[in-house]
Amino acid sequence: MFESKLRHGIDKIIPYDEQVKVLVTHGFALWDVVASCVRPTSLDVDISNDIPNDIRSFCEVQHPTVRRIVLANGIKQSELFAKHFTSWWESGTLRPFAEVDSETKSGGVKAFQKFSKKTQHFSNSTIECIVGPGVSPAAASVSYEQKRIFYETYCYRPGLVDHKLLNHAS
Repeated sequence: MFESKLRHGIDKIIPYDEQVKVLVTHGFALWDVVASCVRPTSLDVDISNDIPNDIRSFCEVQHPTVRRIVLANGIKQSELFAKHFTSWWESGTLRPFAEVDSETKSGGVKAFQKFSKKTQHFSNSTIECIVGPGVSPAAASVSYEQKRIFYETYCYRPGLVDHKLLNHAS
């Protein structure tokens, strides 16, 4: 069913490890917000005892050129990100993405707006945080095609542009 929505056809799908390699070589990093947790079901709403990955150090220390964080699993991930990185938000470094995609209702998120006043409305921020629609088939309220368009528009295309600029600037 989704085959008709693929950009290049089912014969062009590459194995997961190769997909990750292609993304990484083009300046993308893939990392879960949560490093470990208790989750008795496959639902993110059932996450408890969560311990975050050290995304702040990854961005500020190891990769200070990061300018965009895309949370690829919707509202729950944005809530976890806000919960675990409150001090980073309050530092003024982060800002929610200003636009919201009308079809997927993704982009900015209310979980981040609570930091607006403490940061002079994100006036000195350097990293934007975009909340994307959940990528799993369980997030069925958004079609595969809508998800593909969202990630092409707000993640892949701008990420590739940033990667080219950084590599030509050095």
